[in-house]
Amino acid sequence: MPRYTLQFWYCWCKTKNEPAAEICVKCGASRHERHAQVHQSERAVIYRNPVTGERRTPARADQPMPEVYARQGFERMEIMNMTRYEKETGVIHEASNYSAGNETTAFREPEPAKAAPEVIAELARDVAAAAASGPWTERDNGPETFNLPVPLSASR
Repeated sequence: MPRYTLQFWYCWCKTKNEPAAEICVKCGASRHERHAQVHQSERAVIYRNPVTGERRTPARADQPMPEVYARQGFERMEIMNMTRYEKETGVIHEASNYSAGNETTAFREPEPAKAAPEVIAELARDVAAAAASGPWTERDNGPETFNLPVPLSASR
């Protein structure tokens, strides 16, 4: 999916705002929508046994609880705050935390090669000696290169 750069955004009051603005310059409304609750059709559901603390995650949240779980004492529980649920239980809700393409891989990024400190010091001495010896090329010594300030009397 391509990424888009925000150029501007319109508030509900029809004011054009800069992309960096988090609130509308005219009415003060936030750019980000905030809803009090997740709609019931979109809530995550688990089946929890209050006696044992065991949790089961159904394949779909819009189906009634199977009779097998009801006989075992499980109760249907809707998760109202996924962040709080993750902290309390230690589980991770993958749909909230991972986007397609952001999966972790077994491969690590290659680390840049590091030179020994003696090699870096020797290169620094070579560059310093070359700079102290004068111009590196004939072009550096030409009239179009202004290494020295032009006297004011010559410029008039």
